[in-house]
Amino acid sequence: MKNLSKKRNYKLTGNTARIKTGSAWPSYIVIAMFFGLIGFGFTYYYFDGGKSIKFLLTINDLKKTNSSKEKELLELKLELKMSQISYEKISKNLRESKEENIELKESILFYEKIVGKRK
Repeated sequence: MKNLSKKRNYKLTGNTARIKTGSAWPSYIVIAMFFGLIGFGFTYYYFDGGKSIKFLLTINDLKKTNSSKEKELLELKLELKMSQISYEKISKNLRESKEENIELKESILFYEKIVGKRK
């Protein structure tokens, strides 16, 4: 019986497996590159072929345009305030001059009544 077990052990351990390492890894690299390209192609198709990047660039351009328009708007608001202030000053001066003119006309009428009308 011992002889039998030795034979079985020999049969199990006697034959060693031969591993070929020379030509398998390049094919695995080619397969990995193929699936990598398929993955890149799928993501390119999924993200509309760069349209999302174009959309993001458009958003960036619109932000820049918006900021420049806000600056222009601020400048226009400042000009409007300055013109309103000058308009208020002019209207105040006009009001004062009208009041002064009315007072002068009243004094002229008063003196004309006292002295008489000139011919």
